This record gives sequence, C-alpha cells and structure tokens, in this order.
Amino acid sequence: MNRGVILMALCSMLPLATAHAKRAAPAKVTPVAAGKIEYRAPANQMGCVEAWDMASKEMIWRRQVYVVKYQVDLERDVQDVFITVLAVKDKSLIVSNERKSEYELDLDTLQVKVLKGALVETR
Repeated sequence: MNRGVILMALCSMLPLATAHAKRAAPAKVTPVAAGKIEYRAPANQMGCVEAWDMASKEMIWRRQVYVVKYQVDLERDVQDVFITVLAVKDKSLIVSNERKSEYELDLDTLQVKVLKGALVETR
C-alpha cells in the first residue's frame, strides 16, 4: 500500500483540533486624578469610565463612553475594544482605546464628544 494513502487514512481517524481565538487580558489602565476624584477604566465594563471619591473610596458615577457592536459569527473576545489610556485635560477626561479612537468626556455634564473614531465600535 502506498505510504501517502496510509498517512491520509491515519490522519482521517484523528480528532479534529479546534482553534479558539483567545486574547490576553487587557493591560491595566492607569487611573488619573483631578482634585479629590480618581477616574478609572474597569476592565470588566468595556467602554466605561468611573469616578471615585479618593477620601471615601466610593464610586460617584459610571459613564459609558462608547459601545462595542458584536458580530454574531465572530468570537466575542477578538471583537473586544478596551480602553488603553485616560488623561485629564481642563474639565474633560480624554479616553483612548485599542482601535485608536479618542473621546472627550465633559466632567461637568458627562456628555461624550468623539474626537477620533465612532461612538459604536464595530469590526
């Protein structure tokens, strides 16, 4: 019997390996402070920022800055878009994410302005 035929027959009996697109956990975003308030980007709340009172250690508010729209035929983890950098500028919080989108969150009104990118992140 031909070696190629034997090899093909043996390979066909092996279980198919499934590849899963798993990404590493997002890098921790360094919180930034302005006055007595610290601003954070929690990894478990994608696209959200939080304001924390540094004295009482209580959350003041949480705001969704952008939304990730998922495609059902793709794995969720490869579509995630995490915040990478927070920066305070005057009375605004500048938020950047993995797709290089940038947002300005007015700290008085909590209104979001898109500087670069879109409010809805899609693949």
